[in-house]
Amino acid sequence: MDLAPGTIIDTMVTEYMTQEDVAALRSQYFLDRPMVYRYGRYMINLVQGDLGVSDVSGVDVWNTYISRLPNTLILAFSSLVFGAVFAVPLGILAARRAGTIIDNATTTFSLIGMSMPGFWLGLLLLLLFSLQLGWLPPGGNRDGFRSLILPTICSGLMLMATATRQTRSSMLEVLNADYLRTARAKGAPEEIVIRKHALGNAWIPILTTLGGSLSIAIAGSAVIEQVFAWPGVGRMLVEAVLTRDVTMTLGCVIMTTFLYVLVQLVVDLMFAFVDPRIKAQYVAGSKKKKRASADTESSAPVTSIRQQLIDAEEERRKNDARPESTTREQFPEQAPEQALPAISWASDGSAQDISATEPRKSFVTRDFSAEKLLPAANNDDAATSGLVANKYKKRSQLGEIFHRIKRNKGAMVGLCIFGILILTFLASLFISFDSVTASNVPARFTSPNWQYPFGTDNMGRNAFLRVIYGTRYSLAIGFGVVGIAAVFGVTLGSISGYFGGRVDDVIMRVSDTLASIPGMLLGMVIMTVLGRSLTNLIIAVGVTSIPLYIRITRASVLTVRNNEFVEAARAIGITNRRIIFTQVLPNGLSPIIVTVTASLGIAIIVASALSFIGYGVPPPHPEWGGLIAAGREFARAAPYLMLFPGLAIMITVLAFNLLGDGLRDALDPKLKR
Repeated sequence: MDLAPGTIIDTMVTEYMTQEDVAALRSQYFLDRPMVYRYGRYMINLVQGDLGVSDVSGVDVWNTYISRLPNTLILAFSSLVFGAVFAVPLGILAARRAGTIIDNATTTFSLIGMSMPGFWLGLLLLLLFSLQLGWLPPGGNRDGFRSLILPTICSGLMLMATATRQTRSSMLEVLNADYLRTARAKGAPEEIVIRKHALGNAWIPILTTLGGSLSIAIAGSAVIEQVFAWPGVGRMLVEAVLTRDVTMTLGCVIMTTFLYVLVQLVVDLMFAFVDPRIKAQYVAGSKKKKRASADTESSAPVTSIRQQLIDAEEERRKNDARPESTTREQFPEQAPEQALPAISWASDGSAQDISATEPRKSFVTRDFSAEKLLPAANNDDAATSGLVANKYKKRSQLGEIFHRIKRNKGAMVGLCIFGILILTFLASLFISFDSVTASNVPARFTSPNWQYPFGTDNMGRNAFLRVIYGTRYSLAIGFGVVGIAAVFGVTLGSISGYFGGRVDDVIMRVSDTLASIPGMLLGMVIMTVLGRSLTNLIIAVGVTSIPLYIRITRASVLTVRNNEFVEAARAIGITNRRIIFTQVLPNGLSPIIVTVTASLGIAIIVASALSFIGYGVPPPHPEWGGLIAAGREFARAAPYLMLFPGLAIMITVLAFNLLGDGLRDALDPKLKR
């Protein structure tokens, strides 16, 4: 806030004030003192429980925050309930019916809800239910429950869509696990298997997503509150930043940080109650302490896992070095009449026993390779053998990924849309900036027609060309933000989840501190300090996305780091860095891939939201969020001005989400089996 240009007295200084008056005003707000002095003075008051008074209104910050907090909590928890009640059952249903019409319909519905910008959906709901039908109030909280309906739907749909995708991803991880087959074999009812065994082992990523969404909502959904004039903390923070009210901003951020860390702590503690693997670790740890004295007194030698692996390898080598003639002596109980029958394949593919005419062979010399099990390639079935061989021909890793993506209809739809976006981006390079900013007053507010497919705005500018030109901004924002957030977030999250202990505490507390600052507020401050430009917008949104990657990666690593193959890798001496990036991350990649692909769309939505409230790409650059903000003023007369830019955002985000689901299924090593 201190680095941002401007101060609180800028709006107070008039042309009639003397230099002495300005100096006295600066002294009143301690602007004549260094920033370190102001910070120290604030901290001295803070440790005494004093958050100060607003620089603008002179009202106590604590009282103002407490008066706004209930409204934010009501909106946050109502959105959480609305989203979670639908998200978890839909995610489980989609995972159990993977690949069916139910799965496709559920996934598509959730993806569409997630792809809609909240502020754009809010404007459409206001236009329909408030301005046109008059069923619900247009904003504020003066009408009780009726005022809460539209804000809850807007913020809850995004949470529901994200939680549905994460629930589906987590359930797909465990539905084919061995312990579920064991539970079914014991006769456990399917509902118990899903609810207790499957969902119990898939809760960590789901709770992480729900907890993060709740924390963000408590921090203040600034844009939603701005659209619906909801008197919450988020809207108050936006107003404080706009007016350079530093004391109010600091007080709100500190209180929001406290609530955010509290919610994250509760989520972390819930891991031990809902996940049986973590619960078992605590139980096993207490049992180990009780057996510690007995184990130290035992005289029996204890062989390490590494030594056991070495002994097993030496024994295997000795067996391989023995001559084949000693095989029957090693298995004296194997009588000749117990040898396996000789098999011959008929032309129709059936097996025939020819042991009566063929001499029996030893068990150890029989070859059961895939080639021997295929039908003989004679003149009659040569074509069939060729088709079978081509079907099971080993593909390269990239070829296998593309093969699996081709089998996913949703991924192919997303890939096609993404291809169209690339072509649109290339087409935008041939559109001059002057052609999208030049005004044509006689053609202003022209409805969509063949000449102007998206109509014209209040200055007669072609809305179609402006939307096409805005593609270059959105794609650059999406890939730039994900690149920044993934490099830092995945690295720090992997280190935190794998090593644990003090390393985990330090990384997660720094992450929580950064995440506790509302993303929109941090983005606004960064944009204010650095200036409004495309590059600075990418940096601002990328920094706010890093904590999400840290928490998702850490949660994914926690579910993998104690598996048997990781223990075996440690036992044979593989370095921790290699274990993290070759053993742990590839087997916990699914939630990260889902996060990466979702972040592409979320980055576009956040950037457009910043532009919507005036902190993104500056006009007259036709960024999609700015186009919606400009069209909001003419919602009654020309609703198409905000309709088509919003559809462009939704379709772009939907393409990334559909393609991400296909990549998730193609890259998951557990789904390849």
